[in-house]
Amino acid sequence: MSLLLLLVSLCFTREFGPFTREFDAFTREFGAFTREFGAFTREFGVFTREFVLYS
Repeated sequence: MSLLLLLVSLCFTREFGPFTREFDAFTREFGAFTREFGAFTREFGVFTREFVLYS
């Protein structure tokens, strides 16, 4: 039973290894995009606040 589980996990790792690496790269890129979008949102919030304050 243990040997069968080891064999299945090895095949799973070999089959889905490239997919998980691609997904990891995508996750990193999406994280960078989210950080950039967060910075843009903060700047836009400051601009909006100042625009409302001084108009």
